[in-house]
Order: sequence, then structure tokens, then C-alpha cells
Amino acid sequence: MSRTDTAAETEWKPPWYLRLLKIATWILYLWVLIGVIALSLRVFLLLFAANPDAGFAAFVYRVSDAYLHPFRDIFPTRDLSDGGYLDVSALFAIIIYALIAGGIGAGVAAIGRRIERSERQHREEMDRMARAEQAQRALRAQGVGTTPSGAQAIVGGYPAGQVPTGGAGYPPPPGTAPGSP
Repeated sequence: MSRTDTAAETEWKPPWYLRLLKIATWILYLWVLIGVIALSLRVFLLLFAANPDAGFAAFVYRVSDAYLHPFRDIFPTRDLSDGGYLDVSALFAIIIYALIAGGIGAGVAAIGRRIERSERQHREEMDRMARAEQAQRALRAQGVGTTPSGAQAIVGGYPAGQVPTGGAGYPPPPGTAPGSP
């Protein structure tokens, strides 16, 4: 096995579904963030009675309308002096979208932890396999306990280098009498 083959095997990529899920949550997070910003600007512009015909104000009202739609008319608006008013429904929408953003943020963090855990498990498995392979190569280089084919040699029913020389439970070595020291 060449060095490039080993490098290719140790390269790890998270599963496609985790990558796709993380991308989708970031897109949703961005969408919610745009909504919170647009609604915040809307509240500020309405509070200070900005001219709705001005280009920026018209743009903010147009973008924030889509985000405000599910919350419209939940709470009445509060008239303030000098023509401005407080859009309480928009404030409520900001709170709800901020909670959603927090949940999405927690989801992104959980997916990130899952990806990191999978990557760490993969690295640990690759390290374990590399250590086992290195130990096998070291044993082969020393020629300990192997035949030329790489199989372990068996001598008289015992692995090579481990032939018993007598003692408890083993027969005495050849040429000695039983019970002699």
C-alpha cells in the first residue's frame, strides 16, 4: 500500500445527510435573522413616523410584511405623539423569531457536535488500525514467531519460542527423569 493510499483512507468526510442538514439549518438561520432585522427596523421606522414613500422605508416595510403576516393584528398598535406608533405585533414577532433563531442555533451546534464526534471516532479507529499494523510489521521485521509465509509456526503443539521446559502442568523436557530437579 502506498503512502497516498493510506492518506486517502484516513481522510474523513461527514455523512452527506449531516452536511445537508447543517447547510439547511444555516439557510433557515439566515432567513430568520433577516426577518428579525427587518422587523426591528420596521418598529424603529414606525416609532419615529418615517415617510413610507422614502425608498429605504418602503423596502423595509415590504420585506418585513412577509415576516409580520402570521402575527398581524394579534395586538393593537399604540399611537404615540408626532404621528408615530408602536407596532406591538411586530415586537411579538421579533420575540418569536428570536426564539426560533435560538432553537436553530442549538440545532446547528448539535449537528456540529455530531459531526465532530463522528470524525473523532473515525480518527480513533484509524489510529487503532495503524498501531495494530505497525505492531504486526515490527513483529515481521524481527521474525518473531512467524514462518516465511507469515503464519505462526507451531512446534510440537506449542507456538514457536514457547516450548515448555517442564514445571507445573507441563511434561518434563526430553532426557530427564520425572521428579528430578
